[in-house]
Amino acid sequence: MKKKANLYDTPRTHGYSQKGQRCFGLKNGGAKGRTNVIGALLGTTLFANGLFDININSDVFYSWVTQVLIPVLPKNRVIVMNNATFHKKHNIQQVIIDTGYYGGVFAYILARS
Repeated sequence: MKKKANLYDTPRTHGYSQKGQRCFGLKNGGAKGRTNVIGALLGTTLFANGLFDININSDVFYSWVTQVLIPVLPKNRVIVMNNATFHKKHNIQQVIIDTGYYGGVFAYILARS
C-alpha cells in the first residue's frame, strides 16, 4: 500500500520588485493544503485509491481498509504494509485477520524516503 502527499502549491521563495521596495504577490507564499493518497498495488496495477484532504491517522486508514480495500481485494491475497505507525494499530490488524488476508505474521516493509 502506498501513501503519498502532494502539495497543491509550493511556497514561493523568490520575487521581483524595485530595489528598496517591498515585494508583493498575488498568492500567499506559505505552503498550501495537501492531498494524501492511499492505494493498493497488485502486481503492477494500482487500485483502491483514496484521496484525503486530511492527515492520515489510524482511524482514516481503518476506514479505507474496511470500506475501500477489502471489498475490492481479490481472494487469496496477503496484505503487506510499510512501517507507518497507523498500520500497526490492533483494530486494523484484527480486521485483516478476520477477513482472511493475513499471511501468518505482521511483517512491515521498511521504506527509505
